[in-house]
Order: sequence, then C-alpha cells, then structure tokens
Amino acid sequence: MKTKKMTLLGLMVTYSLVLYIFETYIPNPLIAIFPGAKLGLSNIITLISLIILGVKDTCIILTVRIILSSIFAGPISYFLFSVGGAYLSLICMYLTSKIKGFSIIGVSIIGAIGHNIGQLLVASIIVQNINMVGYLPFMLIASLVTGMFVGLVSKYCCPKIDKIFREIVDK
Repeated sequence: MKTKKMTLLGLMVTYSLVLYIFETYIPNPLIAIFPGAKLGLSNIITLISLIILGVKDTCIILTVRIILSSIFAGPISYFLFSVGGAYLSLICMYLTSKIKGFSIIGVSIIGAIGHNIGQLLVASIIVQNINMVGYLPFMLIASLVTGMFVGLVSKYCCPKIDKIFREIVDK
C-alpha cells in the first residue's frame, strides 16, 4: 500500500513539474498589464491533490514540486515567490474547501487570490517596500481569470483521476 501511494505522489509531482515547465513556453499576451502573471497550470495538480488526497499529501507534492521547479527556474527569488504564493494558496484552498457551499471553482479562485497575496508579500519583503501591495488590485483581476481556469480544469479532471487512483490503491 505504501509503495502505491508513494508512486501516486511521485506521479502528481511529475505532472505538476511537466505543467510548470510547459507553462514557461506559453507567452503572456498581457505582459504590459500583468507582468509575471501566469495561468498557474501546476496549481491544477495542487487543487486536484487537495480534493482527492488531502492536505498532508498535497503539502508533500507541493514541497517537492517547489524545490525541483526552483532548481529549473534559476534565481533564489523564484523559490521565495513560489514558497510564499504556494503555501498561502494551499492554506486558503484548504480552509475554503471546508466551508459548505464553495465549489471547486470557488476554492480555486480563493487559492489564486492567496497565491498572489503571498507573492506580493514576499516581493514587499525582498524590496523592503510595503507599497508593492498596491499592485494587488491588478493581481486580483488576474486571480479571477486564472482561478476560474484552474478550477474548471480541476472540476472535470477530479472525478476521472479519483477513479483511477481508487482502482490503483484498491488493487
């Protein structure tokens, strides 16, 4: 049982890394308005993992993905932004998922907002200027779009991935 679970966690890390690397090749057409904004494709795996596997396993997947993607990304600042955004996003998504009435899309949007707040807080600390938070309204608009996208994809992938995982674990 433990070997199967470790294999599933490894697969989720791999999927997350593949989506992260793939996303680096997608140009940002709104770079003038939202510099640095991305779709957050690897967040699809984070959300699916949270829904199917729970917060502990998702934290493991997220930690390994952050470490490995930071190795690929380069500067230490990427690591710091990833940590700030990803963990605040996970906490927000976990807490929101416990509130009755929130759909997976709503959970995703809250996660995207948390991710952007986390990254802006890290940026404020790095440049030692809290005024970086003034960029938040623009990031919130991006959060709505990316959160809806990640939520929609996750909504349709979750049942299929859950079924596959249950078949593997039950064998």
